[in-house]
Amino acid sequence: MNCMNCGAFLMDMDLDYCPNCGYNVLIQKKVDYLSKIYYNQGLEKASIRDLSGAIACLKQSLMYDKRNIRARNLLGLVYFETGEVVSALSEWVISKNLQPSRNLATEYINKLQANPNKLAAINETIKKYNHALFLCREGHEDMAAIQLRKILAQNSKLIKGYHLLALIQMKNGEWNRARRILKKAARIDKTNTTTLRFLREVDEQTGVTTRLEKTPKKGLFRSKNKKQSFDEEILGNGSSVQPTVYREHSRISAFFILMSGIAAGAVAFWLLAVPSIRQGIYQEANQQIVQYSESLASQGAELTKVQGEAKESGDTVESVTQELTTEQAKSESYQALLQAYTYYQQQDIDSAAVEIQKVHVDVLTDSMKTIYTTIKNATGVTGINDSEGVQAQSDQNTDNADYSEYDNADGEYYE
Repeated sequence: MNCMNCGAFLMDMDLDYCPNCGYNVLIQKKVDYLSKIYYNQGLEKASIRDLSGAIACLKQSLMYDKRNIRARNLLGLVYFETGEVVSALSEWVISKNLQPSRNLATEYINKLQANPNKLAAINETIKKYNHALFLCREGHEDMAAIQLRKILAQNSKLIKGYHLLALIQMKNGEWNRARRILKKAARIDKTNTTTLRFLREVDEQTGVTTRLEKTPKKGLFRSKNKKQSFDEEILGNGSSVQPTVYREHSRISAFFILMSGIAAGAVAFWLLAVPSIRQGIYQEANQQIVQYSESLASQGAELTKVQGEAKESGDTVESVTQELTTEQAKSESYQALLQAYTYYQQQDIDSAAVEIQKVHVDVLTDSMKTIYTTIKNATGVTGINDSEGVQAQSDQNTDNADYSEYDNADGEYYE
């Protein structure tokens, strides 16, 4: 430890003052002592996978001494173990700046940067987690759950991903699935408060207490160490242990005993193991069916949405096309009527007749219809969709027809 006043190295830790400048370093020693105590506590908690407790202790250690390189490097490792890669890199970079040489943080950073694909995958999972959180806030829990499963397949240490997926399943009433997800989170961090709070909620809803620690199975025989200690305890009390008398059986009796044991084992296997194996197969098949149903439901919802959007876009295109056709006809009619009126004023009746035939009568206004009628009467031709003019011209052609050479008797025409 160095003196905070002059920077001299304190050789004798029993002195309460700096031998170089005489500055009182008693408080500095106490602070350094507390920082080391919290570091040791954090190291103990991290060794038993109490990562939340380790983070709290290491932060307290750094609050007393920010230059505690060991505490900062260990905090980065704990962050990395919980899936918080960005926080881990931040602690290691700070540690490297405080102590550039002979620092394990440099090795950690180099290892992480040596595999750019893994680093990019971790960054991608963090972005996907943020997007899944956004989907949950927007009410799309199904899509968020699918994306979270993909995230946890790539980054299995992201505790926040387990918490969000379990929360979605709890909202949907899938309590057993939420329990399995939270157990996976508890294997990473045993004392995480969010994990324990969610598990308590699951236990209250299902009425079943979740066991995080696997209880060791009891063996059929005692271990050798226990047997030795038991014998030593008896021998210490002055008692004698009588050896077991061994009696040799005949070959026939041994054969029957062996066959009866094999038969009993086969019966026990058929009665106990086969039903459990079948049940496991049925459960796995049911889980796969449920997963396929969820996938089909989400795909069906997306397909219905896309079909609705396509139908709306088709109706919009049809209406826009119809309006565009109407406007185009109107523009052409206005231009043809204007050109015909110009020819009419110039006494060019033939050109006016050609232009008046291009006019759509049903798109003209009342004032334009007056001009159209004047030119039509002068030229004797009609425009498009002019039912009255077409009927009048048909009647005129009928009146002018020559029936002199048509024989009404047999309906033949003579040349």
